[in-house]
Amino acid sequence: MKKSKYIGRSSFLLVATIAISSAYAENSDGNIASLYLAKACAGCHGVDGRTPTTPYYPIIAGQNEGYLYNQMRDFKNGSRSNSMSSVMKGIMSAVSEQEIRFISVWLAKQ
Repeated sequence: MKKSKYIGRSSFLLVATIAISSAYAENSDGNIASLYLAKACAGCHGVDGRTPTTPYYPIIAGQNEGYLYNQMRDFKNGSRSNSMSSVMKGIMSAVSEQEIRFISVWLAKQ
């Protein structure tokens, strides 16, 4: 890839990240908690992300925001595969990129 294309794409990603970060500020924790519930995350990980419904599901509250984002994205695009990948892939198919970011930030603060 040519250097100019790389710089252009990097600049685009930086601007997109800033725009998404600004959108976080407009969403209250209550709205994001409602989003977490609406996307069925609580069905396995618990309402607070700290009380999974079975010991097989991980505690996701308090995890690093980047880690959470990467895991959800990887489940969504199919690059992460484990015993629960079919369940998570189904759940994540209904979650947008921006919603993944919002949920990641909210969970990291729990």
